[in-house]
Amino acid sequence: MADSQVYARQLLPKKHGYPMYYPEPLDDLPLEYRKRGVGIGDVGIIKPNGAFQFVFNIFILWTESNPGINCFGVPDGFVPMELGRRPAARNQNKHIKGSAIMSNCEKSTAASGSIGVGDGSIPSAAAGTIGFNVTSSSSETALLTMPDGALGEDYYNDTAIRSFSIANALSWYEFINVKLGRAAPNGSLYVVTGCDKSTAWGIATVEKHSSSRSLSLQFTAIKGLLGASYSCSWAVTGGAVPRSSLAAEDFALGADIKQPQNQCLFVRGYKIMAREGLMALQSPSELVAVESITDHSKSDSLLRQNDRSFPGNASEGRSWIGRVTGYQGGGKSNRESDDGWSTEKELDPHVGAYHPLDTINRYLLENTQAQVAITHESDWWALSPVCPYPPRCSAGLLIEIRTRLSQMRLKSSAVWPPIMHFR
Repeated sequence: MADSQVYARQLLPKKHGYPMYYPEPLDDLPLEYRKRGVGIGDVGIIKPNGAFQFVFNIFILWTESNPGINCFGVPDGFVPMELGRRPAARNQNKHIKGSAIMSNCEKSTAASGSIGVGDGSIPSAAAGTIGFNVTSSSSETALLTMPDGALGEDYYNDTAIRSFSIANALSWYEFINVKLGRAAPNGSLYVVTGCDKSTAWGIATVEKHSSSRSLSLQFTAIKGLLGASYSCSWAVTGGAVPRSSLAAEDFALGADIKQPQNQCLFVRGYKIMAREGLMALQSPSELVAVESITDHSKSDSLLRQNDRSFPGNASEGRSWIGRVTGYQGGGKSNRESDDGWSTEKELDPHVGAYHPLDTINRYLLENTQAQVAITHESDWWALSPVCPYPPRCSAGLLIEIRTRLSQMRLKSSAVWPPIMHFR
């Protein structure tokens, strides 16, 4: 199991959003983007390694002479969404200095000082060390430390982002997979509505700890002089895998640049999945309302992926819809003709990062007439009591989804293609 997957599935139930194993912006992005990091309105993909691959921002006007952060271009016919006045709720101290979020471990007494001591205004560096113990009974452990705390921001009108995404999702898949030639697996498209960001952090994971002795980890953060950035490091015993943020000067942000809050610890937003075997467009008058969910015969296979649903495995000459959804034409989808949903191939960790929303989106497409399913990061939080350890809780999660959806009058959206929301 990749360390990024251990980290994500242990911290997902904490309900802060998707935990980013690589919070730092990717090096190939413009300086303007690297200074701000992942932000509201970003469209991209959460990669299997836990990094956010930025594609474009829905609020940024793009021109060939002045692309801004939309350095890769924008989809054909793209018109940016209006940001609005005071568009986001912002909490500068959502996570206080020296705080930590952890799973299957406990904080021990600080070895020296305390995380986040001092503000750099005195002529000496401030240092803090904090320890963590991993119990011998823990099968997996993940922890995140925030020596400088972290801010949180969320777009007020996330339903506007949802509507904008509904109207443009398929063209965004086309842009990423065809024009840019990147691999955007069906269901991987992510639109950011909120995030938590920091200046410094430490991450550690432990997989399958079976020793009779507990593991110990010590995280040290040293704050430089006169407001300089933190220098972070780990000291670990046993099989722990640590990561930590770099100092500002190591990010090549420019001379005398104070470390910005550009390290994205958690991301919140919409995940979008198109129906596998998307058929040719029909007239909106043929939309079908779904009154209840009764057919659950394939629920035990909803967490399985079909190779044909991923772009890149398609044969030459197929349309972009086929490359995105697996549709081959001829009046039947792959699912109808081949029942690809029952394949025994589990989700390939090298293809897509697991998320509980994938389960919800597949269920919606399996049990409704919707062509596209769109769900928000917070939509599965109400289900988390039956899913405390994703993705090993598919049975309980699916039962809860069935129960909730069977009590609703589910109707496709009035827009075309028909969309199913889970909210």
